[in-house]
Amino acid sequence: MHPPALIRRRAAVLACVGLAAARTASARGTVPLRDFYDADGTAPSALARALEGRRIAVSGLPAPVPSGGAGWLALGEAALVPCQLCGGAHDWPTGVVAVHAPGLPHLADPYARVTLEGVLVLDPAARAPTGLPDRLVLREAGLASA
Repeated sequence: MHPPALIRRRAAVLACVGLAAARTASARGTVPLRDFYDADGTAPSALARALEGRRIAVSGLPAPVPSGGAGWLALGEAALVPCQLCGGAHDWPTGVVAVHAPGLPHLADPYARVTLEGVLVLDPAARAPTGLPDRLVLREAGLASA
């Protein structure tokens, strides 16, 4: 078991790393989607925790969410194709976020990269309407201004 002082020191170092990464991310505009997840791809990274509740810009290729929920889409670093056997998203790569963008115009070309801005939400309940397990959510999203 670690002494409490060591745990507090470790937490402080991780918080500083997260803030530094957040500054770097905002300085360069968008962040690779996979950087929002831990090494296993199932939990938010330190960067995602540092940016929670903030308006961020993400870039990727859009796809419908498995639930078909109105106003929802998925955004991935690569083309997102559902499983041919079950139609699920279990084969999708780690770098995928669920996006709630009810006012977004129809995106005619699913293979055209788009940049969206929205508020990063880590609460698991926020992704319930998407059918996407273990994915982060971008709320109040819209097309980023050029």
